[in-house]
Amino acid sequence: MKSKSFMIGIIVSMFFIGTLGADDVMFNYQGRVKIQGQLFTGTEQFKFAIINNAGNVTLWSNDGTSTGGNQPTASVSITVTDGIFNVIVGDPDLGMLAINRSVFNHPSQIKLRIWFSDGVHGFQQLLPDHKLVNVELLGIATGEDDFTIYVNGTTGNDENNGLSPSKAKKTIQAAVDVLPVRLKCSVTIDIADGVYRETLRVFAIIPEYPKTLTFVGDETWTPSSPSDPAVRVTGNDDDVSAVKVRDYALHANNTSYVYFQGIQFDNGNRASALITNGGCLFNNCKFSDATKEGLYVALNSNANIFSCLAENNGEFGVRIYNHSYSNIQNSIFKYNVKSGLNLDVHSSAFFPPGTTGDFHHNGKGVSISINSSIYFDNAYSGQIHDNTNYGLQILYDSHTHGHTRNTFINNGSGAADDVNTNYGGNAY
Repeated sequence: MKSKSFMIGIIVSMFFIGTLGADDVMFNYQGRVKIQGQLFTGTEQFKFAIINNAGNVTLWSNDGTSTGGNQPTASVSITVTDGIFNVIVGDPDLGMLAINRSVFNHPSQIKLRIWFSDGVHGFQQLLPDHKLVNVELLGIATGEDDFTIYVNGTTGNDENNGLSPSKAKKTIQAAVDVLPVRLKCSVTIDIADGVYRETLRVFAIIPEYPKTLTFVGDETWTPSSPSDPAVRVTGNDDDVSAVKVRDYALHANNTSYVYFQGIQFDNGNRASALITNGGCLFNNCKFSDATKEGLYVALNSNANIFSCLAENNGEFGVRIYNHSYSNIQNSIFKYNVKSGLNLDVHSSAFFPPGTTGDFHHNGKGVSISINSSIYFDNAYSGQIHDNTNYGLQILYDSHTHGHTRNTFINNGSGAADDVNTNYGGNAY
């Protein structure tokens, strides 16, 4: 008889439900069962075990009989509808043993292993095993206590829980991957000094206001520091040849209330940092040596750029594009080939009162195009100077407000005020 194949599908959700006793926990799990590609419906038998990362040690099972990652003896009945099943793992009402919360403090990655029987072909293991995170991190989904997750590229291990410096994770991405998409508490990812050769992806994580997700690197660095930030996320794997092997050092998408402090993003094969469909704040960060943009803010996004440095990028230091917005304070844009700051396609930037800025030795200091706008408050005291072409170029029905003549000094255009307007562009 031909054997049937079983698999677990894409839908997986898990969150902390509550405690049974002082040290016992349970959590909700949702999965999908297919048999030979067809979604299963019926009330059938399941077995559960929590195992180590290698899959050869059982840390808990639904009846306590599993050893070595093998299936338990007893099973529990669960209803499956159109392939979807929901179960509270560790629920005594289903005949399961309680889970001691110490299981989740295992020093390495742990996983949930599931077996399923359709009543005809016996039990088969569902694949793949599902990764579980530390029970304290599960509490982020429902709890309000703030957390710190530690990262150390030298001494860390991505199988660590990350909840103390001695149990730090090795990559920044591993710290992000344990987070749920909704945060009811503030989470700080504390990054030890070092070079992190990875693309950091922060996708669809949205803290509940006023909570935040904050990445903290070099807390002492400012744009006037004599050296680079001590924490660096880079798109290359070799500083000698400096070949750019990743399109981005950072890509944040569909997220908000995410802050970055004291981090250098560099050597992206496209942009060193990319923000799409969301919002981020950068404080004392550096964006450099990208093929195109140091920081690229696009597709209905916003970025607060405070005391940052954008330099040596192949096109733009910072580009604000396609219905996006930026609040810029006390930042430096220099040695970028096309322009220090570019606004394009219904985008805007604001320089608040009392702030400074410095745009120098770029192709252009600031360039604005296609119904975009920039506002310099009258109290803005920055300078746009010594750029190869115009200090400020305004094209295609774009406009600027509030700049003063002493903002522009010695730009290469030689025009009055070093400002070029064309194709409906205006300066006020």
